[in-house]
Amino acid sequence: MTRRVGSSRWLGTTIVAFVVSAAMIMIPEMQRPANAQQSWGPPPQPMPGQPYYAPPPVDAARAAAEAINDAHADTSGALWYFAGCLLGVIGILIAYVSEPSPPPARMMGKSPEYLTIYTNTYKTEARSIQGRSAIYGALTWGAIVVVVIVIAVVAAHNSTTYYGAVIPAPL
Repeated sequence: MTRRVGSSRWLGTTIVAFVVSAAMIMIPEMQRPANAQQSWGPPPQPMPGQPYYAPPPVDAARAAAEAINDAHADTSGALWYFAGCLLGVIGILIAYVSEPSPPPARMMGKSPEYLTIYTNTYKTEARSIQGRSAIYGALTWGAIVVVVIVIAVVAAHNSTTYYGAVIPAPL
């Protein structure tokens, strides 16, 4: 005897699962402040012989390291993981095509060279995180589909075998 489930009950269950999943993703994002994390270290001292108002020389390694750290802090891997799960290849394409940009609060008072290095590194690293998470989500979804298909094939095979059936003797 099977129990029939109406489409409205299925839709209600799906909506509840979607809302709970979305809440689990968004609550940690809402708990962070404006994500405008400035360095708490002392400002860099000017080089001897330079006027005080001159910008310090650009440290490319520092700009790249800060951009990578900020991209890891700002990019939500869970969001792109679920995009890969739900949308598959389209989610992966969206992850690689969408271009994240660093918050403008981090760019105040920086030299143009620093901004160029920081922005390019930030975009590259954030796009990499988005794409990697979307690929992991799509692979997880693919693995789930394969497991379900294997279970269905095994169940179908087991239901067609005849256990304890009387086989007539050959004539």
